[in-house]
Amino acid sequence: MLKKLIILVVLMLVVIVGFIGFGSKEIFNQEGYFTKSTNGLKLNSNIDFALPDQRNKLYSLNSDTKKVIFVFSKPMSHIVKNYLSNQPKEFLSSKNMLFVADISPMPVAIRNMVAMPDLKKSKYSVLLMFKPDLAKTFIDENTKDKIMIVNLENKKITNITLAINEEELIDAIK
Repeated sequence: MLKKLIILVVLMLVVIVGFIGFGSKEIFNQEGYFTKSTNGLKLNSNIDFALPDQRNKLYSLNSDTKKVIFVFSKPMSHIVKNYLSNQPKEFLSSKNMLFVADISPMPVAIRNMVAMPDLKKSKYSVLLMFKPDLAKTFIDENTKDKIMIVNLENKKITNITLAINEEELIDAIK
């Protein structure tokens, strides 16, 4: 009995050390990522960004992008994730659309050990604002608990729709 308890304690310590050590290191290459805006995520603002997706592939906003879905809270990201998981693999690209999520409030260890493995299973790309400095350009306290669907023309915001459920999201991205 004592042997089993010692083995269990040792295994728990190994897991804790691994969680703290491995899990707390930044997994994203930090070079080349940025977010820019002339006036946040507001009508007539010009925006630009280069962000990694969950597989650490760099995506840049280009003039062909027509819509960007932004989420700044976990509940809203789950709504978008659930909807997109039921769409064809090329759904976002067929609509010239990107999905951007703010994961900067999430502790790095939790992100690396739990969230990233789950995101990597997705068939679509999620562009990630993993540092507060990347998110601060776009985040607005009044809308952070909503899904923001931003329509663009040559990187200029022409319309903004807010959604709080899947039905509103579907209407906004038609």
